[in-house]
Amino acid sequence: MLLCLPALACLALAAPASAARAPIVGIGDQNSHMFSDPAFRALGVKHSRLALAWNWNRDPHTLAQTDAWMAAARAARVRPLIAFNRDWSDGGHRKLPSMRAYRRSFRAFRARYPHVREFSAWNEANHSTQPTYRKPKAAARFYNAMRASCPRCTIVAADVLDSRNMVPWLKKFRRYARKPKIWGLHNYQDANNGTSDGTRELLKAVRGQIWLTETGGIRRLKPQPGSKGRGRRATLSGQAAAVGRVYRLARMSSRISRIYFYEWKAQPRNRWDSAFVNADGTLRPAYYALKRGLKNGVARR
Repeated sequence: MLLCLPALACLALAAPASAARAPIVGIGDQNSHMFSDPAFRALGVKHSRLALAWNWNRDPHTLAQTDAWMAAARAARVRPLIAFNRDWSDGGHRKLPSMRAYRRSFRAFRARYPHVREFSAWNEANHSTQPTYRKPKAAARFYNAMRASCPRCTIVAADVLDSRNMVPWLKKFRRYARKPKIWGLHNYQDANNGTSDGTRELLKAVRGQIWLTETGGIRRLKPQPGSKGRGRRATLSGQAAAVGRVYRLARMSSRISRIYFYEWKAQPRNRWDSAFVNADGTLRPAYYALKRGLKNGVARR
């Protein structure tokens, strides 16, 4: 979710094919309270995404949070997409799990939540804060291990950010990944800058389905301490415009079959804010942009 501050550009998108099937829409959030929010339920969204530390079951607090999220999603009849992620302890961006540890973690998850069948092998695997950043071969091996452990599961092979290293990283990943069929893209650059370059590059670089596994309109991104970046800030109307732009980006190709917006409710202390709902529960213009897109023929099931 880390972005540089780019200049705005014109958004030139291909017209959708009349027979193209509308993409399924989900909303990702780390908090289980989203599922009981009447504003969420009013949308009829039936898919959500959770980024989960690969060693999720080693920490009692994380385990309890995961149980709560899973129970709430199931009660709301929402289908989860689980993206394995880095260890968020200090230095976690350098802690690449062994294959044995990765398999054990995935199998423990499957045993605890057998109803979940959709996964992403590693979240934002080409991002500098991930241990897979310079190790696409390791990321491919994780995908292969996940696929071998659950042949009937639906698995996103590589879940990448639309940064400069995306295409060369994927080129190396593809050498080792076994018959990948689904690719994940976090196209925040295109959604918020009025461009389409990253989305087009991924469509050109890979075959198979593409899921926009994390995207949306950024309201605020505070600079990382010690970073030279200036961060990002948008008006509420600008954030809503970015949400509408995501729908148009998805119509570029029938291969883009899912959209997962992030996030539901604002967390004032976080650096990142792409929420549809303010911290006090009031709805933002982005919520209504999301709702308009859902009404315009986008699938929710």
